[in-house]
Amino acid sequence: MQQKYLGRDEVGGVEVIMRQMLATILPYGIVFGSVLLKLPQIVKILRNHSADGISIISLVVELMSCVISSSWGIARSLMFKDYGESTLIMIEMFLLLLIVGCMQRKLLITVLVFIVAVFLLVFMSAGYAPRNIHEGMLRLQIFFALGSRIPQIVINYQNKSTGQLSALTFFLAMSGGISRLLTTFHNIPSDKGRDIMLTQFGVVVFLNFVIVMQCILYKAADRRQVGTTEAKAVVKKNN
Repeated sequence: MQQKYLGRDEVGGVEVIMRQMLATILPYGIVFGSVLLKLPQIVKILRNHSADGISIISLVVELMSCVISSSWGIARSLMFKDYGESTLIMIEMFLLLLIVGCMQRKLLITVLVFIVAVFLLVFMSAGYAPRNIHEGMLRLQIFFALGSRIPQIVINYQNKSTGQLSALTFFLAMSGGISRLLTTFHNIPSDKGRDIMLTQFGVVVFLNFVIVMQCILYKAADRRQVGTTEAKAVVKKNN
């Protein structure tokens, strides 16, 4: 029986098809996966009845970043698969901000932020903001990314603990950012803000990686400290 081998052109055609399928399917996976992004954090806060160690400034900045990204996608008539995760995460951020605001007794501030965020979302999505201003705000996403993560990184470093932060949430955010880098490069034209979005996602991936490493290192240190404390208690009891 004669074995048939694929020619170079056929192999190249298969590779092109696979890349196109990946570029089409992966964005929807990112969008649907974003529904789960903030749930581990919300569940952990509600289960422990505590929002200790969570920077409300970081939450506000991240919410505003999602508002800008979502409104840009709507105003520029991008396909939902290319920006939808920002919209879904934005909804989760509204809920998370209200929960943290209540537990940290900063509800008035969070309500005011909520009102401002909704107004900006409607205003910019409707196209009332001039394109150059809206695009300038999109460029500021890099600073929003820094502002949404650096305060949290600093708090973690100062406390030598990640408090009630969910490592899973930041790991999912990092993974989603890596996937979004690939899909943005393939799907978004340069005149739709591709370079800006690539830079933004790259910065976000790096900052989420830093927080994931903090969660791993500080949790390990906490376990060692607990083990040492328990050992000392046992020795003291035996003596």
